[in-house]
Amino acid sequence: MTAKANILIVDDEVQIAEMISASLLVHGYTVAVAYDGEQGLKKVGAEKFDLAIMDIQMPGMDGITALGEMKKLDPEIEVIIATGHGTMGTAIQSMRKGAFDYLHKPFEIKELLKVVERALEKRKFNDIAKAIFSTVRPEEQLRVIIDSVARILKAEESLLVLPDREGQPRIAVSEGLDDDAHRSSRLALCSRVMAQLDGAGSKSVMLVEDPAKDKKFSDIPGIDQVKFSLFLPLMEDNKPAGIININRLEDEAYFTEDDMQRARIFGSLVTLALRNSSLYRQLQETQSQLIQAEKMSALGQLAGGLAHEINNPLSGILGLTQLVLENTDAASQNHTDLKDIEKAVFRCKKIIVSLLSFARQEKTRVEPVSVNEAIEETLTLCARQMELKHIKIIRQLAEGLPMVNADFQQLMQVFLNLFTNARDAMAEGGELTISTSPLKSPDGREMVMVAITDTGAGISGEILGRIFDPFFTTKPVGKGTGLGLSVCLGLINKHNGTIKAQSEPGKGSTFTISLPV
Repeated sequence: MTAKANILIVDDEVQIAEMISASLLVHGYTVAVAYDGEQGLKKVGAEKFDLAIMDIQMPGMDGITALGEMKKLDPEIEVIIATGHGTMGTAIQSMRKGAFDYLHKPFEIKELLKVVERALEKRKFNDIAKAIFSTVRPEEQLRVIIDSVARILKAEESLLVLPDREGQPRIAVSEGLDDDAHRSSRLALCSRVMAQLDGAGSKSVMLVEDPAKDKKFSDIPGIDQVKFSLFLPLMEDNKPAGIININRLEDEAYFTEDDMQRARIFGSLVTLALRNSSLYRQLQETQSQLIQAEKMSALGQLAGGLAHEINNPLSGILGLTQLVLENTDAASQNHTDLKDIEKAVFRCKKIIVSLLSFARQEKTRVEPVSVNEAIEETLTLCARQMELKHIKIIRQLAEGLPMVNADFQQLMQVFLNLFTNARDAMAEGGELTISTSPLKSPDGREMVMVAITDTGAGISGEILGRIFDPFFTTKPVGKGTGLGLSVCLGLINKHNGTIKAQSEPGKGSTFTISLPV
């Protein structure tokens, strides 16, 4: 029962107002009385009330008008209209103004008490919904959820179980679990219940009485302490996304049908709140990735512009070097130094050409492409970085490979992403092996296969299944967007090819690309 609810009675008939007031006081409510609409409004303006019980026909301001004005002062107040002079029209009018219910005088006190309890129940759920939806920060929202369920369904223990990154159940937040043994016991109970959930056929509320006597749970240590256990499965796309568990430890502390109905409503609110929170986090992540992608796009444009600016003076240096070379004795040290300058300028120009080629934004242009040439062009961009990281590049490029129908720049992007990931995986140096070979698909089609192998840290089995997911990354914030491998997958699929990853922790990784001829 809501023992501390504050109720206002507005009725010009003193005897009726006092009779209602006395009945509510006996049942533990706090009560204030006003004898006309104006007095009622003043009290609502000066004090917070959960509920008002109001007559319609009163001197001065009538109940319908007072109802509308009260809702302006406090939209959350619930109002019950009680009158002996009303019609169906006035009942409809009061409901449109925001009344919770309408009672005809004379009424029995037990009838009034039932309506009061239902109105306060609605008010309680409104407050809880407001609290749950008031934040999308996980740590705050989960605490509000557990505090709210304890408020609605009185129990000694309550906990919310959600899957961790690997999909294993974990206690996200709890109340009344004092030590690790209790937490372990209740987590085991919830895990077994979650394993029984079967999607669309799952109930919105599940009740287990005396789980120690149930074969499915009797072997769980410490479970004999629980006498009644209520579960609220949180479903998303017909799959269990979590579960709320409420436990009562007293022999006679049954969950009533009213408790079950409250739990169903609460479970629906929590499911919706968690979904909204998840969508908000996804929006934030996407927004962050879009900002990062825009920064990278701007950086690419800047790099293209700088390449053009650098290319012009390099051309001048090269021309002057070659001019001086013509008049320099080939056996002299000056000639040797000038040849070194010429070689370095040619290397710079090659890098700039590759950079401009990669940065150029053009429509997809599919044409016969040499995979080996695309690999070499890409290595031109990153070979020096590999050298600085003490990474040895081993080329095993087959000769005479057939051309593939592809977009040269998009293949470069795929290779650059894979080479960069390999470099990051070998923080202490290592070997990057790039091999190409002809291949025949199971249906007899000619293919070209590219295998890129590093000697880095490797990838665990749990993570390997997610590496091609958009925005999934194991790198620290600011070190990776989680889009690289997703982009690779999209581009290779666009070329009707396949890309696969093989890896073991401590044994490096191999990415294998197959492209149709």
